[in-house]
Amino acid sequence: MVGSFDILVEQHRALEALLEGLDTEPDDDDLRSRQEDLARLLRLHSRLEERHIYPLVARVEGRGRAREEAEDHLTLRELMEELQELTPRGEDWQARLFTLQDLLVAHVQASEHLLLPRLATALDSEELETLEHDLALTCEELLERSQRTPAPGQGALLEALHWDA
Repeated sequence: MVGSFDILVEQHRALEALLEGLDTEPDDDDLRSRQEDLARLLRLHSRLEERHIYPLVARVEGRGRAREEAEDHLTLRELMEELQELTPRGEDWQARLFTLQDLLVAHVQASEHLLLPRLATALDSEELETLEHDLALTCEELLERSQRTPAPGQGALLEALHWDA
C-alpha cells in the first residue's frame, strides 16, 4: 500500500491536525483561517477520493459500498458547512466540531486500515502506479486552479466543485 495512497494518508494527517487545532485556537481570526483551511483541504481530499478511489471501490467491492463511502463524505462536508455558518465556540459550533472530529477519525481509520489495504491487494502493480500518478496529478491540478483568479462570474475551482458539482 505504501506509495500509491501516500497523498491521501498525508491529507488525513493534515486534516486531523487542522481539526485538532480548531478546538484549541485562542485567536478568533486564526480560528476562522484554520477553519477555512480545513474546509479547503476537506474539499480537495473529497474530490480526490471521489474521482479516483470510489470508482475503484465500485469495481472491487460493488456500487453499494462506493455509495456508502460517498455518503460518508457528504456527511463530513455538510458538517463542515454547518460549522462554518455557526458562531465559533458557541454550543452548536462545539457540537458540530465534536461530531466532525468523530466522523473524520472514523473515516481515516476505515480508509487506512480497511479500504486502502483491500484496494492495494485487489489492484495490480501497474494499476497502483497509475493511481499514484493520477492522484498526484489531480491534486496538483486542483491546487493550481484554486490559486488562479477566477474569471468574472466564476468562483475558484475548488469552490466551484463545492462538494458534488
